Amino acid sequence: MLKWILFDLNSYFASCEQQEDPSIRNKPVAVAPGSLADTTTIIAASYEAKKYGVKTGTKVGDAKRMCPGLIFKAGNHRLYTEYHHRIVKAVNEVLPVKKVLSIDEMACELIGRERDLATATGIAQQMKDHVRAVVGSEIKSSVGVGPNILIAKIASDMQKPDGLVIVETAKIFERLGPLPIQCVPGVGPKMQQHLNAKGFRTIGDFIRLDEQELRKKWGSIWGLRIARELKGEDLAWRASQPQKSYSHQHVLPPDLRTSEKALQVILKLVNKAAMRLREDKIKCTQLSLKINCLGDFSFEKSVNFSESDDGVFLIKQAQKLWELPAGKKPFKVSIGVSGLTDGPSQMSFFDNPKSQQINQAMDLINSRYGPNTLYAAITQNVLSSGKTRIAFNHIPKLSDEFDD
Repeated sequence: MLKWILFDLNSYFASCEQQEDPSIRNKPVAVAPGSLADTTTIIAASYEAKKYGVKTGTKVGDAKRMCPGLIFKAGNHRLYTEYHHRIVKAVNEVLPVKKVLSIDEMACELIGRERDLATATGIAQQMKDHVRAVVGSEIKSSVGVGPNILIAKIASDMQKPDGLVIVETAKIFERLGPLPIQCVPGVGPKMQQHLNAKGFRTIGDFIRLDEQELRKKWGSIWGLRIARELKGEDLAWRASQPQKSYSHQHVLPPDLRTSEKALQVILKLVNKAAMRLREDKIKCTQLSLKINCLGDFSFEKSVNFSESDDGVFLIKQAQKLWELPAGKKPFKVSIGVSGLTDGPSQMSFFDNPKSQQINQAMDLINSRYGPNTLYAAITQNVLSSGKTRIAFNHIPKLSDEFDD
């Protein structure tokens, strides 16, 4: 039985750049953060670059040596977010998107006669063709079709780029059994070693064991669930765990590597986190900050308080935490808010009705007229820092403040 289509975009960031700039199509392209220092890590590479071994995580300096003529593009997170929403719209025009899994992955559920092999194949191909037709010729995808999302995801990884792989329930062992266990999403190097030590080297090792043997050998809910999914069961979707914290970080350019400027960036990040809290109707009970300095020196501090989403209050807490030893030069700052509470809450001791009104007014104006229309005066000199960047499991809103 076929039930799910997994739509996976190929070399997504690099493909968006190639779509925008015809002059770099069919050429090796690497996307990196704003700085192109040799120690900077590449965040995406086109398939033309991957042929030379360049991939996500490769250092810029190494990539230059591996691929002479490599074209570098600075990451444009607003562009990738805009393309994401256009792609979701295009996929929806073929089959409703049931779950957006990440910035470059989405799943669609097949129903009724759509689950027939020929029909499912036609829908999957139509989806690929429609996205390229209405969004852009460089927006290629690898699509997997299977009885559940896990198998559809593994199938989508089996033929890249621009693939279409279908794995029916009756052919799971034949198609997936020989694959190494690291082909299961979520199995990284450490997990692979752990599984190998238990005798799981291929996907088939999971599939062939009955549940009693697996429980004895594995003994965890995760292992039992994965084994059942690998056998073709479509289990209820695992709802994402409630978010435990919000965090923001920023690598400081040379002109901001002073105590005063680093603190201003910290305060901007804190205010940004406070806005997220209010938008999601959540409050926090802990604020932490971390400063990394040149010379491998770093330190962290945190403070607990009654629940709050007030930017003014949180900024004051950050100012109290701030401490930079003499002679230390900061190059990266990070903040986090945790101890999150949702739902209606009573006004706490730290809540100021006037501050709440100010926060609401700022949020309304900034959402309508753009980020930084109103801002805390103390962050005026660092407004261009700490902007939104994409994490693959977090889809920014188009109203977010992006790097230009």
